[in-house]
Amino acid sequence: MSRRSRSELAAEVVEEIRGWQVDQDLLDEAISAFWGINRTEGRVIDIVDRAGRITAGQLGAEVRLTSGAVTAVVDRLEAAGLVRRVRDTADRRRVFIEVTPKTEALAAPIFGPMAEEGQRAMAAYTDAELELINGFIRASRELLKRHATRVYGLIEQGKEPRH
Repeated sequence: MSRRSRSELAAEVVEEIRGWQVDQDLLDEAISAFWGINRTEGRVIDIVDRAGRITAGQLGAEVRLTSGAVTAVVDRLEAAGLVRRVRDTADRRRVFIEVTPKTEALAAPIFGPMAEEGQRAMAAYTDAELELINGFIRASRELLKRHATRVYGLIEQGKEPRH
């Protein structure tokens, strides 16, 4: 049993999350630099990879870019051989974006060791603990999404801070 108070434990959780966010940001920055792409392009690759394939409109909504900006990012990534556009066989007007084997090859030496180490770390947790962790992460992501939307709303209302 912990001798720390609930508020101390909660404060520690918040600090760990903040540290995790910084560490994730540093890793994302390192990967983007290693691949020779910018952070937005890295975020786009991650979203496309997680989706399997995605339309430009869906991608724009996920990454919060205009259709013109999505086109520019996808053009750059396609020129680099990291994503490709694929026509929908059922509706030839619709185009999907998907990662290429080149992206998968570049990702393997980076994410393969991380996945192996992460699997070993997760093996120490019970199924119930993993369910608890998943629930916490899911709730945290929803909180982040809600507040990102709220902050973007402030920007749209012209309420961004003036410096």
